[in-house]
Amino acid sequence: MVRTRVAGVALALCLTAYAAQAQAQNAADDSAQDEGGVVEIVVTAQKRVQGLAEVPISISVVSGEQLERSGVSRVEDLYAIAPSLSFSPAQSSSGAGLRIRGVGSAAFGSATEPSVSTIVDGMVTGPGGSALVDLFDVERIEVLRGPQGTLFGKNSSAGAVNIVSRGPTEDFSGYANVRYGDTLQEIRVEGAVGGRIGNGAKVRVAGYMLDQGKGQVYNPVRKTDENKRKRWGTRLTGEFESGTTTFRLTAQYEEQNNACCRTSFYGLDPRAYGALTRLYLLPRQAANGVVPGPNNRISIADGPLNERTQTLQIVGNVSHEFDSGLTLRSITGYRSWYEVDTIDVDGVDVNIGNDPRQQRDLQVVSQELQLVSPDRGAFKWVIGAYFYSHVLKGNTVTAGGVGTILGQTSTRGIGRTKTSNYALFADGTLELGTMFELFAGVRGLYEDLKVDSYRSGNYFAFTAGTFQGSIATDDTNWVGRAGIRFTPAPRQSFYFSVSRGYKGRAIDNNTGNVFYNNPTRAVLNPETVLSFELGARTSWFRNRLVVNATAFYSDFSNYQASSFDNVTSSQILRNAGKLRSQGFEADIAANPWKGGNFSVGLAYVDAIYKEYVGAPCTSVQTATATCPVGGQNLSGKPLSNNPKWQYNLRGQQDFELGGGTAFYVRGEYNWRDAVIYGGDLNPATRQAAFGVANFRAGVTFAGGKYELSGFVENAFDESYALRIYDSPGFTGSYSAFFGPARTWGGELRVKF
Repeated sequence: MVRTRVAGVALALCLTAYAAQAQAQNAADDSAQDEGGVVEIVVTAQKRVQGLAEVPISISVVSGEQLERSGVSRVEDLYAIAPSLSFSPAQSSSGAGLRIRGVGSAAFGSATEPSVSTIVDGMVTGPGGSALVDLFDVERIEVLRGPQGTLFGKNSSAGAVNIVSRGPTEDFSGYANVRYGDTLQEIRVEGAVGGRIGNGAKVRVAGYMLDQGKGQVYNPVRKTDENKRKRWGTRLTGEFESGTTTFRLTAQYEEQNNACCRTSFYGLDPRAYGALTRLYLLPRQAANGVVPGPNNRISIADGPLNERTQTLQIVGNVSHEFDSGLTLRSITGYRSWYEVDTIDVDGVDVNIGNDPRQQRDLQVVSQELQLVSPDRGAFKWVIGAYFYSHVLKGNTVTAGGVGTILGQTSTRGIGRTKTSNYALFADGTLELGTMFELFAGVRGLYEDLKVDSYRSGNYFAFTAGTFQGSIATDDTNWVGRAGIRFTPAPRQSFYFSVSRGYKGRAIDNNTGNVFYNNPTRAVLNPETVLSFELGARTSWFRNRLVVNATAFYSDFSNYQASSFDNVTSSQILRNAGKLRSQGFEADIAANPWKGGNFSVGLAYVDAIYKEYVGAPCTSVQTATATCPVGGQNLSGKPLSNNPKWQYNLRGQQDFELGGGTAFYVRGEYNWRDAVIYGGDLNPATRQAAFGVANFRAGVTFAGGKYELSGFVENAFDESYALRIYDSPGFTGSYSAFFGPARTWGGELRVKF
């Protein structure tokens, strides 16, 4: 910890000295961006349009063009291009989640929200898989690291992912893109068209379609490919201007019908074998020729596999600028997300649990009012009010059905979760002369949470019988930030900040009978964090080199940890006491010569439990009776699913061939350190360090209007798991979700 702090301070001091020496050189370049320099990135992280260098927050920004050329089209794939961001997949998207700096929540419980908030066009998407939409016609994505609750809605104690769609253009314009990937026989079509349609009115229509003919897993029992996706979506954006009033309406709809998400058996540990493992799993694996391991892509489940989702979001944004320069803005949002999935939970060709079904219906409404000061003057500020409410209904049948070998039928659960959040906030920046500015903000909030739950049945993973209960809780709390920014020279700035983050209470309604018999234990305390950042935003050599770096230290209290409990064979939630995350991040972009564009993203994250007593024991500890009474002590141990080192490299070289024709070559490499995925830190869930390389080459014609390219992704066919966990019901066995195998293909893109 001391070395990290010293390194961060030394980095800032060195850059400050370098900035002072370069002041005369850079001052001459401040009036305009230099030809051939790195393009300045514009963000809205502080509720006003600003250059990235002006914002004292640790941010990675990914442009729409970068997404397209990196082959990233889903929120869950952003980890490949945004350092310190991780994704945890699950058999149902309801249990998947994002992590930033090692911190996040991936839990199946309906009364648990993520620590990383996802915002789409100004609206918080809500809990669970609602955020896992496709990325099409995107202007940019801002990955904001560290607590963001002051300005970004609710429950963003670890960070936020802000997705901004492209808006209507003044002139008639659009594009069409067709991509084919060979390995999964994937066809993806995307496009948009729009422009001005009348006096003061503009419109843009965008859409995409994805169809995969093959999957990443083959099932010889059902004789079919699995984990293949079929999706489509559309977005309509209309904008109307009348004087100084602007109204924008964005309506987006998406459907997914995926053969997803099947796992493969990854490993075995004889020390922890249970009765079901010996009687059913091992014989069925042997009969089907399955060898568990990091290269196993065979599934032997005999039950159905399907996940269908429907997502609708409508956002109205009204902005009026007064003669004084003040801007009043209203953002009204409605979002619905419906999911139904069917998964053979046992994963073998016997009926232990062949027909589980989960159905979730989420309805979200939000309203935000902002009053924003003019951009001129020494004091710039924003004040506002915020309201958010969601209702999540669940109807679940857990396995069973006619013919189960254990004789049980099934267990049905019906639940309803309602969360409401009310907040007032203020944030401002005060300039002190030409080199210093102070910034501070605070948000006061009130949040209430209520869960109604009913469960009945005799499936072996639950206590047999009929149970009904209701739990309600609420909390009043606050978040805030304060800091100082130092600008010794044009294009050179440094900042120090302290911020307090918050994630509301959670209720564990997924583990055994805790919810019904011990409601006090089922309620988790709010998750809070105190975070410190020391950052640098610098530009060198006539803007041909941009270096942004941040050192951070964060202390979490009552971290809401999710892990697999081998006793109940289910995910459980517990407050993990205290957690510490520290490290540094760097984003570097360079245009060293004509046509050359290079970037580096680097993150070092050292995250440990400072205090976590009573954590679930591993399957080996449970089976060998070495589990301490009350659970294991993970204090001082590293967080699960947190690679200590991550980096990505990108390079592209453009060649002008004359006559409006150009050629480019592009390479990317994403490397992640070794990690243990299991929340109980079971060594059997360890993924070794790995790197993935992508390459692309293309030709553009008619001044860039037409582009034809070829690509290979995961060029060296690296086999790696995105999550490894205990196989439900089969102690001593581990299952995994694997990353994409090597694929090659081509794209045709037309702009007009």
